[in-house]
Amino acid sequence: MTGYWIRHRALLSIFLSAVIAVVAGLLFVFPFISQIADNYNSQSVYKNTSIDFIAPEPSFEQIGELLGSNGIDKVFPFFLTKTSVNAGGKSRTTTVLLSDSFENVDITMYNDKRLIKKSDSDFDNPILVDWQFCKDTSTDIGDTVSFSIGDTTAEYKIYAIYETNSIYENGAILAQLSTEQKEAIVQKSQNNGYSGMYISASDYNACQAYLTKDYRPMGRLKDRDRFDSDEQYQVHYDAIMSSGYANEITDFRVRENSLDKKANPIMIFIGAALSAVLMIIFNAVMSKRGCEKGYFTKHCIPKGQNVKPYYSKTLLCELLCFIAAYSAIMVYKFKTSADYIPRSALSVEIAIIPAAVVIAELIALIMNGSMIKGIIKKEKARKSNDN
Repeated sequence: MTGYWIRHRALLSIFLSAVIAVVAGLLFVFPFISQIADNYNSQSVYKNTSIDFIAPEPSFEQIGELLGSNGIDKVFPFFLTKTSVNAGGKSRTTTVLLSDSFENVDITMYNDKRLIKKSDSDFDNPILVDWQFCKDTSTDIGDTVSFSIGDTTAEYKIYAIYETNSIYENGAILAQLSTEQKEAIVQKSQNNGYSGMYISASDYNACQAYLTKDYRPMGRLKDRDRFDSDEQYQVHYDAIMSSGYANEITDFRVRENSLDKKANPIMIFIGAALSAVLMIIFNAVMSKRGCEKGYFTKHCIPKGQNVKPYYSKTLLCELLCFIAAYSAIMVYKFKTSADYIPRSALSVEIAIIPAAVVIAELIALIMNGSMIKGIIKKEKARKSNDN
């Protein structure tokens, strides 16, 4: 009987459980997880940093002058370049942030709230990278990253990996500059300052008013000796001082509010309903077949065989197979995802479909038990009539 049951029922039940688990995971669950991840990744850089604004091209002198004035608490100045970076045996065009002032790095995207993992030991030339960079270059902690600064090639070792820096297309990496490296950048630059600065405000309204009305990117102001006459230099100076730069200020609070949204779990519930219905229909159809109900009626129950354990054991096998296949497809999609998936994306909603399948299996078990009782009752009635 056991071999007959395995061939005619158990294998089909296990196969269907695996198929439902894979289809439900791919069509209903993982898209929901991806939606949560997309929302998180787009918001994290604004919510999980102390940055309030990004301002363009401050001069070297402005950095010191701005601190403690106009509602500004901390600044993190940086050079920005998009260059070819070699890592993990691959070359990738990457946004590279460089700074000689790391004392306020904790206000940036590279802080403990967004940290994924870091090295247990210190490196001489550490570099901070994001998840997207590691994904694209197949690199990890301790791997070497190199790119050109001025006329030399700088080598760094990956010290920490953070969530993707979604401010920049395809993420960004951050390295600390030595004095010599900074001088090499300045010598090749047309400007007299940094590419930009991250700002943490002590008074948001005062800082916003200053940046949108009075701030001037003095790093764009070229030296007098670059002009042929005082008149040309004055025109250049007046152009910078008379322009408005509100449209070049990135306001993190505005961006955060505009991106604030939640994932809709409706597809999870649809997937749960379909999975449960399929399991119930499958069990109902299978139990009415001649090779099952008919076989029990003619060959098993008349001999006094207890067939209920076959259903309970098959139920257990179906559930274990479903959970295994469901877990396997989730792990596979996590490993191959093109985007970073935070732990927060693993919400309780992903357990709804397995829970629905458990309920469906219990319903099917009750239905099958009722079918067996009906057969036993008829068999008893037949024996009574024969007597």
